[in-house]
Amino acid sequence: MNDTQRLLRLRRQMNQKRPKFLHQEHWKMKRFRKAPWRKPKGKRSKMRAREKAKPSVVSIGYRGPRDVRGYHPKGLPEVLVHTVEEVEHIEAEAVVKIASSVGVRKKIEIIKKASEKNIYVANPRIPFAKFSSKEELDSLLPIRKYIEAWHISEKIPEEEREELEESAEEAGIEVVE
Repeated sequence: MNDTQRLLRLRRQMNQKRPKFLHQEHWKMKRFRKAPWRKPKGKRSKMRAREKAKPSVVSIGYRGPRDVRGYHPKGLPEVLVHTVEEVEHIEAEAVVKIASSVGVRKKIEIIKKASEKNIYVANPRIPFAKFSSKEELDSLLPIRKYIEAWHISEKIPEEEREELEESAEEAGIEVVE
C-alpha cells in the first residue's frame, strides 16, 4: 500500500471525527442555525476562550494531510475544467471536475472528450439534452447514462419530429415534451 492511499484513509478518518463548526450561540437565535462559521471575537466570549461546554473553534489541528489536499477520494488530484481545450491538455492521471459556470452544451462536449481520453469526471450529471437530428442523437448516445431528460428541438417540422421520436425509442430513450 502506497503512501497516498494511507493518507487518504487517514483523511477519511479525520473527516469522521471532525466536529461541525457552527456559528457562536447558534442554539439561541434562529438566524444563526444555518449560518456559516464565524470566528468568535467577543471580549467575554466563552467559545473564543475555548470553554469546555461550548462548540469547537476552527484550528489548524483539524486540517487534513498536506500531501492529499485537493485529491479526489479515488486517490487522484482534482482538476477544475472550464473548456474542452483544458481537458485536452490533461496528460497525467487526474479527476476532472467541471466548473459550475459551464453550460449544458459545453458540458456535453467536455464529458465526451473526457470519455475518449478515459478520464474520470467527478460531476457528470446533465439535466437535459436537446437534439434536432439523428446525427446529434447518435453523438449523445455514448454519454446517455449522465443525461436525465431528453428533448427534441421545437424548430423541427412535425414529420421529422415523429421520426426522431421513433429513432429515440429504438435507442431506448424516453423523450420528454
